[in-house]
Amino acid sequence: MAGLLRLVSGAEKIAGALAAVALFLIMAIAAGDVAMRYVFNKPFAFAYDFISLYLMVALFYLALSGAFAHNAHVAVDILHNFMSPTLRRICETLVCGVSAALFALIAAVGLQRAATAYAAGDAIAGAIDWPAWASVAFVPLGAGLLCLRLTLHFVGHLLSLFAPTPLIDLPPVSGSTEAMDREMGE
Repeated sequence: MAGLLRLVSGAEKIAGALAAVALFLIMAIAAGDVAMRYVFNKPFAFAYDFISLYLMVALFYLALSGAFAHNAHVAVDILHNFMSPTLRRICETLVCGVSAALFALIAAVGLQRAATAYAAGDAIAGAIDWPAWASVAFVPLGAGLLCLRLTLHFVGHLLSLFAPTPLIDLPPVSGSTEAMDREMGE
């Protein structure tokens, strides 16, 4: 289990680095486009489409699994303060199982759409004809990686219900010392 989590964490680091590159490119292209527009009256023809069709999709989906792994996602945990650790683990098991199934479906549909668009040579009309498959390809990559992470957490939480020591930690309760320490990077 620990080896699989390390493998997924390594893939998340690579995906996170690619998401950071996408964010940098968004910033650089947007700043360059503004400079070209207002200084030379010649904006980049590709900027809006490239950012919205590729870079934003890449940024979102490539950062998805890493955000879950570091508890940086939006979570409704108002009831966690009133639950026992066992009940919290049962809830985490259910949430991870349902979420894994949902993101597996998203990854499968995204892969099918990307393959169909690639085979058909679909293009998105604009100032430049952009290949449609390249935009959709980030969906199965990011959703698939999150599905792997959620499946491992599902199995880890499920087995931890019956193990003498937990195989996977519960996320910290909001407002707890542990949660504050994690936020501060300690």
